[in-house]
Amino acid sequence: MANKNRPNMQRILIILIILTFRLTGFSQIENQISVDSLAVDEEMITYLETPPIFHGGEDSLWCFIENNLDFKILNYSNLQGKVLVFFEIDTTGKVINIQTNPDYTQRLEWLVNDSLIENEIKRVIKLLPDWEPGLQRDKPIRVKYTLPIKIPYTDYKCKTIENPTTTYWKVDKYAQFRYKGEKETKESIEKFIGENGIWPSQDDCIGKVYVRVIINEKGELSDFVILRGLDGCRGFNEEALRLVGLMPNWKPAEINGKPVKSYTVIPIGFILR
Repeated sequence: MANKNRPNMQRILIILIILTFRLTGFSQIENQISVDSLAVDEEMITYLETPPIFHGGEDSLWCFIENNLDFKILNYSNLQGKVLVFFEIDTTGKVINIQTNPDYTQRLEWLVNDSLIENEIKRVIKLLPDWEPGLQRDKPIRVKYTLPIKIPYTDYKCKTIENPTTTYWKVDKYAQFRYKGEKETKESIEKFIGENGIWPSQDDCIGKVYVRVIINEKGELSDFVILRGLDGCRGFNEEALRLVGLMPNWKPAEINGKPVKSYTVIPIGFILR
């Protein structure tokens, strides 16, 4: 009987450790996005293969938030601390289940509880466009995120994107890639990689390299930045950049039916077939 109960006891122990972390770990939260927890088929996962990605990366996420927040509301009082906003990215990339300062965070001394401020933050998070969903074993999964917002809000993060007023991350139509008869961007990218990719090294690595690019009004690609690479795998990041550099023009993003310059994240997959 003892042997039969051991797996259940181990699982209970794991869950207790996770709950303890959720109650105590917030003292070390910094101003950044962090994966909170996730589940697939009710089983707890300890390693997330591919976290969700906001179009344009974390810089674009903060620019979107800061361009939509009403700072008069966030900074109207003398309160100092942080508001914790929790949300989930579902399997289609949509932002769902938004909440601020849940009950189990209330004992944190630096927590700012103010309905006016919290409602303004939730309003902006509801405006977020769809993300690239997280993946586990190449299947989309739901992922929880924690986003701390400092009050008063003076630590602006939208600094690293060039010309944020003319390079868009929220558009009516995202940039699209069509290659040799394929009708969807995902399939077009996969076919392009299959025809042009070179396995970089003998390293036993599989996964994806996510490259952020700017696509201008003509569909030309520039400003390649690796958002998430296969570090420790020789040559994989470099091969991803090479492939993106070889790509023909895309169909540019649109706002009000007009082409605009936009940020796009291109996943370059390395899969053994």
